[in-house]
Amino acid sequence: MNQDEMKKLAVWATRSALSQGAETAEVTLSNAREIEVSARKNTIENLNDSSSSSIAVTLSVDSRKATVTSNELVEESISQLISDAIEIARLMSRDEYFGLPNENELGVTDSPLDIFSQEVVDIEADRMIETALRLEKAASGMDKRIISDGAWVSNAVERFVISNSLGFCEGYSKTYSSIGISCAAEEESRRGENIGKKQSSFWYSQSVSPSGLESIDDVARKAVERTLRKLGAARPKTCEVPVIFDPVTARGLLSHLASAVSGRQIYKKASFLVDRMGDEIGSSHVTIYDDPLLRGRIGSRPFDSEGVKSRTNTIFERGRLKTYMMNSYQARKLGDRTTGNAGGASNLYLEPGSATPQELISSVDDGLYLTFLIGPGANTVTGDFSQGAHGIWIENGELTNPVDEFTVTGTFQKMLLGITAVASDIDWNSSIAAPTIKIENLTISGT
Repeated sequence: MNQDEMKKLAVWATRSALSQGAETAEVTLSNAREIEVSARKNTIENLNDSSSSSIAVTLSVDSRKATVTSNELVEESISQLISDAIEIARLMSRDEYFGLPNENELGVTDSPLDIFSQEVVDIEADRMIETALRLEKAASGMDKRIISDGAWVSNAVERFVISNSLGFCEGYSKTYSSIGISCAAEEESRRGENIGKKQSSFWYSQSVSPSGLESIDDVARKAVERTLRKLGAARPKTCEVPVIFDPVTARGLLSHLASAVSGRQIYKKASFLVDRMGDEIGSSHVTIYDDPLLRGRIGSRPFDSEGVKSRTNTIFERGRLKTYMMNSYQARKLGDRTTGNAGGASNLYLEPGSATPQELISSVDDGLYLTFLIGPGANTVTGDFSQGAHGIWIENGELTNPVDEFTVTGTFQKMLLGITAVASDIDWNSSIAAPTIKIENLTISGT
């Protein structure tokens, strides 16, 4: 089903909902196809070519809301789906805050986004197989200690159409392309004996097109380096020291922050940022944007999942909380206006600085370079933070020995206020992106 056919069906479903008694109606159609190849030990393990289509209908009757979904995109089935939704809505409680976005918020950005690549549509499985095998071979050939845990290549096309009873009906297409590899290496004793312990890591590259990916050799090299640098890791001492978050762990920190500024968490009083609008939450180095208008980025989109026209939002400006991220319902609950974040963050990123990562490392006499976080210890309700971690110890401004089996402990408030430097190396492999950052002082719980 092409986009014009999807629009036609979405408009029909919207009108059908109104004719059956709905006060408001919103119909979302999606269509996706993904081809994924995985290779291990010079053999193709999996080749998956999957397609899916779905419809979601959200409607209201007497301010009572219901949402239903289906994978059957034929008029007879959709008509029955709408009938079921109306019956469900009549059983629900009234909600004065539910409703469609304001009509003047709806629209499609004029900015060129470059989020669709014909190269993804045209790519053949043979080429993807070749890439996966080359990636695994490249990593395995860089060091005899490397054991491949598998390489993968993926390409996907997604199409979306949204129609509502205000007369809005628009759609867009988006592509994704990624390659990656996971590696392992066996630990050895000082006498060269295998001690039965492995270290592992990975690297991947993701873009809206294959031409935007890192090279096979670069992805392989980073995966190998991230694996080998963990060999010989020991538990560090318990102490309070400066901590350098690499772009991967800094992105994790930003992901938790995205939850904390979510309108849903705010109106539920389930965030440490409740009633903090306008307050100085972080240091002057903390400027965070959510920008769906960035050209060629993973999170870019012309409108959100309610049809609200995309715009750039400043979430934090030099440490001061400027706005929460809200859809229309959340905004009404909070007495505000939507930020165009129905469906979540778009391109949420911490503004990079001008320093290099090495300059941040060189500024630390005794501290930690953090490379991995694990565990559920990030509590955005209370603001408490305590997660298991891996990293490399810093002595006299130089990376020295790897460390693991420890926790990093603090609070989100302390971490945000403690950011004293931000590097320039922002990692755009995700819709949430961050560069290397330095936090002045955190507790390391080790030996």
